Amino acid sequence: MLFLTITMLMAGCASKPSYRPATDGSVGHSEQKISNDRYRVQFKIYSNSVAEATDFALLRSAQLTQQAGFDWFIVTTKETFVESRKMEPALSISSSQSSQTARQCGLLTCNTYKRPINTMDTSIELGTLNHRKEVHTVLDIRMGKGMKPNDNSYGAQDVINNLEYTAQ
Repeated sequence: MLFLTITMLMAGCASKPSYRPATDGSVGHSEQKISNDRYRVQFKIYSNSVAEATDFALLRSAQLTQQAGFDWFIVTTKETFVESRKMEPALSISSSQSSQTARQCGLLTCNTYKRPINTMDTSIELGTLNHRKEVHTVLDIRMGKGMKPNDNSYGAQDVINNLEYTAQ
């Protein structure tokens, strides 16, 4: 029963969606209002895909655009930071000392004595060797109403329709 409970808890943690509000610098989206029609949108994710972080930042930009009552947005600046960390194998060395009790009997008497036993263990956990990438995308956007001004602008509803499935 305990094994089943632990397995279900781990599965729940593993299926936590990547698209969510960031709390205290964690993964997810955050934004800062710069003016009535300008925002800085950030998205941080642990992934091997820079495109996934950019898609999530664009999706959040589209949602903010609609929430603010605008129809489209333009990305005025974009920055992407990728930090890769190589995790080394875990090395574990341990030693222990115990004793073994032995009894040796002859024809008339028995002698009991203790023998010390020293053991040393080493182990390497190769499963911990991996590369972990933190992708952080920052977009500055300007929002507008009416017809899109050019091909560099994004229709908020179009972005939501095309990228919302990636956030589920």
